[in-house]
Amino acid sequence: MKKSLFVLLVLGLFSTSYALVYTFDTDVEGFQNVAWQASGNVKQTHTAGGWQMLLTKEFSWTPGGGEPVQQLAMQALANDPDARISFDLWLDGNSFPAGVATWYQFNLVGNSDGTAGWTQLDKVVEGYHNEDDQTVLTWHIDLPFSALGWQPGDGWFQLWTGANSEDSVPVNFYIDNVRLVPEPATLSLLGLGAAALLRKKK
Repeated sequence: MKKSLFVLLVLGLFSTSYALVYTFDTDVEGFQNVAWQASGNVKQTHTAGGWQMLLTKEFSWTPGGGEPVQQLAMQALANDPDARISFDLWLDGNSFPAGVATWYQFNLVGNSDGTAGWTQLDKVVEGYHNEDDQTVLTWHIDLPFSALGWQPGDGWFQLWTGANSEDSVPVNFYIDNVRLVPEPATLSLLGLGAAALLRKKK
């Protein structure tokens, strides 16, 4: 009986931890201004060059990301001081026009109804593309919720992504594995502690 009660307690601890994970295996999973790719990611095309910001994800009251209500999951994560957002980002050198050498930037925005409101992070990624360089560049972006201005008590949330480049030079970024989760280290420690206690109870 004691073991069963302990297992229920451990499961209860984990059930209070919200996480939203978008892998784009089959579709855009509610993301906007992107195109799904058969390779299991989404592409955001900035066709005209210059400064562009696009609404990429409105966290809605519908299921998604592994949670029954995305909005409630975001509220819970915003209340967690250790919550983080991470995603994989890459840039295909072939997406630039032939014969063009240019600079580029990737920018990120968190928006909410809290006091921070629109929180813009410029030059999260920046670099220079050499003429006809076919290199695929990859980055893993990992930030605390607070970096995007998402704060305890916020009631709605948006994620915007964008690019900056020379006028008339398009830039295509690819996004995958978007994760909005409690601090992974905290979950790992909880799991290890639970496993050790379960062994002792046997």
